[in-house]
Formats: sequence, C-alpha cells, structure tokens
Amino acid sequence: MVTMTPTAAGSTDLVADSSPFFERPVEPPHGGSTEFSLYLWDLVRARAIAPKWHGPASEDDELRLEFLRGARSMGYELVDLDDAAELARLAAMKPRRYPLQPQQLLIADHLNAVDTDGVSLDEYVVEIPRRASKTTTIFCLLHGRCLSRTDYFVTFSAQSGVKGGARLREWATQLDRIQPPDDADLPPWMRGTRPKRAPQAVALFGPDQLSAPAPVGRGFRIMRGEVGKGIYYDNGSRFLVLKPDAESYRGEAGDVSWIDEAQEIDPEEGADLLAGIIPLQDTREGAALMVSGTAGEARIGILWERLDRLRAGDPDIGGVDYAAAEDTPWEVIEDEEQAMQLLASVHPGIGTLTTLEKMRKNWRKLPKPQWAREYLSMWPETYGQTAVPADWWQRAALQSKPRRPGRVAFGLAIKPGGSVAAICAAWRTPAGVAYVEVVDHRPGTLWLPKRMQELTMTYKGSTIAFDKIGEAEQTATEAAVLKPRPALRVQTYNENAAGCIQVLRDLDRGNFRHSDQIGLSAAVEIAAKREVRGSDRGVWLWTPAERGGDITCLDAATRALRNWDQHYAGRTGGYRPSNGDD
Repeated sequence: MVTMTPTAAGSTDLVADSSPFFERPVEPPHGGSTEFSLYLWDLVRARAIAPKWHGPASEDDELRLEFLRGARSMGYELVDLDDAAELARLAAMKPRRYPLQPQQLLIADHLNAVDTDGVSLDEYVVEIPRRASKTTTIFCLLHGRCLSRTDYFVTFSAQSGVKGGARLREWATQLDRIQPPDDADLPPWMRGTRPKRAPQAVALFGPDQLSAPAPVGRGFRIMRGEVGKGIYYDNGSRFLVLKPDAESYRGEAGDVSWIDEAQEIDPEEGADLLAGIIPLQDTREGAALMVSGTAGEARIGILWERLDRLRAGDPDIGGVDYAAAEDTPWEVIEDEEQAMQLLASVHPGIGTLTTLEKMRKNWRKLPKPQWAREYLSMWPETYGQTAVPADWWQRAALQSKPRRPGRVAFGLAIKPGGSVAAICAAWRTPAGVAYVEVVDHRPGTLWLPKRMQELTMTYKGSTIAFDKIGEAEQTATEAAVLKPRPALRVQTYNENAAGCIQVLRDLDRGNFRHSDQIGLSAAVEIAAKREVRGSDRGVWLWTPAERGGDITCLDAATRALRNWDQHYAGRTGGYRPSNGDD
C-alpha cells in the first residue's frame, strides 16, 4: 500500500507501505482521507483505450510511486474517476488539483518497462494524437524520478531551442503554482517583497542567478535563463533543457535523453543529434532514449524509425503508439460520422481531456490529411504506388554495357539497418545523356571503406556522394582514416530529392541510359515516392513500395547522377560513348 503522509507545510508525501498484499484494503478510503492503496492505479488505468501498438509494461509499485510523486508536484492526483466527492474536492482545492487520467497511467507503465531479463530497455517511443497529455505525462514521470533518485540526469530537447524553453516555462509555471518557491529559492532581488525585480540583473541573467543559495523546501530549483537552463534538485539530480543539436549534448551524460515533437526535426539533423546523444549514455547504467511526438508529413526521421520498429514487434524498444489502422479507407476520414467513430476508438483523450464535439470542430476546420496526422496518427502512406513507369525504364535499357570513362561520379546508399549497400557510377555525355551503372551491390557494410578507397584512387578526380543518416556517416568516418583517404562528398536530402526529380525527367525525355542490371532494375520496379515536406512543395525521395524492399541501387544511382550534375557537368573529361546510342 502507498500512503500520503501530511508534512509540516500542509502537503503530503507518498510513502510505500510494507504490509503484505493480502492485508491491503480492498476498498479505497472514504471521507477525504490522505491514504489510498495502489489498487486504484489498476482501477483507473483499466479505463484507458488500448494503443494500436505497444511494447511491454511494468507493474512495479516503486516505479509507479515515482510517477505519482512527480504528478503530485504538478498538481495531479490519483483518485477514483467515479467518485464525485473526490473530484469535487480536487476542483475546490486552492490551487486547484486535477485527476490523473487512464492513459497517463498506461503510458507511465509502458515507459517503466524492462526486457525479459529485467533490464531497462535502451529506447522508448510514444506517439499519441493531440490533446491527450503526452508531454505532461512524460514530464511527470521523469520529474518524479529526479525527485526520487540521487544524481539522476535527464536531458530534454523539443523541435527547436525556442520550443524547449517554452516547455520549461510551462512546467515552471505549474510547479510554482502548486508549490511556490521559498525565498531561498529566489534570486536576492526577489526575496521578501516579491515580485520586485532588478531589471538590469534580469536582462543579463534571466530570472535566475547562478550564485543564489541552494534551494530548501520543495526540493528543486528552476533555472529559466539561457545559462544552465533546467531544473536542479537537492539530491543532485538534474533536468536539463538543451537545443536539439549534437553540440549542445557534448559532455552532458544522461540517464534519459528525451526528444519531444521529434517529427519536426529534420532527418539529417536528427541523425546528427542521435550521434551526439547515444555515446553519452555509455557511462550510465540503464540509460535510455525517449522519443515522442505525433505523426509527421513523411515516413522518415528519428520518430518514424522507432515507431516502425515498435509496430514490427522489436523486443528492444518500448512505448505506446495510439494510431488508426494503416489500412483505414480514406473514405472513412472524409465522412464526418465515420471519422468521429474512428477517432473515439483510437484517441485516449476523448472524454478525459477533450470532447468529441471539439474534435468535430477541428475536423471541419482542418484539411483532412492534416487532421488525420494530428488526431489519428496516420502517416502519409506511399506503399503500393510505383514511381517509374515500366515503359520508360525499358526504353532506356542498353543492349550492352557501355565503356566507363576515366572520370565519373559515384554514389553510395545503405539500406536502413545496414543489411545491404550499393555503389553506383554516373556520368553524362556532351549531349547531356545520362549513364548510370551499378559498381557494387553486396550484403553488409564492412566492405565499403576499402572499396571506396579503391574507386577514388582508380578514377582520379572522382568523388563518392553519401548522406549523413544512419550507417552511411559511420562508414564515412571509418573510411576517413584510410591512407590515402577516399574522396567523399556529403549530399543533403534536399540535393538527393532534386536528383530523384532529375532521374524521372531524364527518363521521360529519353536522356537516360542503363544496362538493365538486376539490382537496379529490381529497385526501380518497387520504387515509390515519399513526400518529405508536404505535397504542396513537391519534394520527395524514393521509398520501397513493398515494405522492407531493397532500393539501394536506385538510391545510389540517383545520388551518383546528382553528384555529377552538381560538380562535374560542363568540365573537361566528359565522355560520349561510341556505341551510337544517343
């Protein structure tokens, strides 16, 4: 059992009761008592809508206790939602308290989950539609851990440094409302006659002073200024708010690194961010990455990558994904009554934190693709729609393999997960006809550094284009230590997107040639378009039309041709094949 013991300040602390389980009361106490049993947790949580996809869940009382401590600090209480007297009591309190909702308890249990060996998971992901208390719930969990554990370190980033600071201000306002800071927790110019301020000091340092005395009373101190932004706890724990870039994380080891609204982070910037975060967790036992957000405009980036793993049943990742089924007919979304029925079945905030009527108003106001993303967690689906017409590809096929010129441009692509990789070459004739060729298409990635070295040594002046997402950046890092060093060139996804468009244009105009190599032709057969910045911008990349399909040869060929067009077109060394095929 857990009890709430009144303190001198009039608040209550949560403590664990060591009495045997069978001696715990089967009924919750009545009359506004400060005691309750954790059986209420299961009672309230049982009312939650089950997420479409989820990982394992924990029922550890101590971990639940930590969440309740953080929630209480934010003004949330665990009460029976059918007990009108308790709900009225919370509403009458000054400052007002709020009841914890079923989905909040469910999320907490899933974020406290461990693997089959009882070890904390390395990664967790949370996707919930708007207006379901996603961010508040995760903050209560981590704030409670910091209050309960010694020297526990949390780092937090949102989609931008500005958004991260705004989140801290929201949390600080609520924390201060529930338990105002003591004078010792304030800068000197605000003590005694609050809210008097010293304008010059605030302008220089923000509403904090780094040298202020250690906080007493509520157990933590909030730093709102730009220097050391975050929450500092009496027990040595820290909750730091950082900008979402790798440089901000240098030297900031963390037990939990939380990235919120991750769907808004550029895929390349997200890869760089993870490259800065992951190594810092090596020194912390049980360290974990938490990624949260709502559906984005493209199935790409650090949030989608983890949701895809959760949906596939990967045992190494935990969390919850509240979403409509991927095969939901679009006609259902466009019909108001059917859309509302579907929403009520997948949105855990309906009837707890918002109403169906409010959702109706949003359905009528918003474009349906945006509404489906934000309230049904439906990511744009591109599977099944191939991008390259078969007759275009057949028309561009050569009868024999052309002679490769002395200078070409290369492109590298690695399938997510590193199971297969490809290197392709590309060049244009003086007449502007593009030629592409698969140089290597092999399993794994260990062979890449040496092969890249060989190619750029053989073809003087040539470079190999690669992106900085996932395994490609690590492969480039390994290749960079070779002597002589391979000539590599980073290609952004915007540049790659331009290359995708150019390939289709060249095929349409008859300015594209290939040797009908198996890996490349097979990739073209299953290649679809994946929007990366909304259909109104027309920016897209190749994606497999078949889940798990291998399109590395097409990606590498596109990257190679873009490399040529950006850095070699119009220079000497251009080559016109003598086979009369242009």
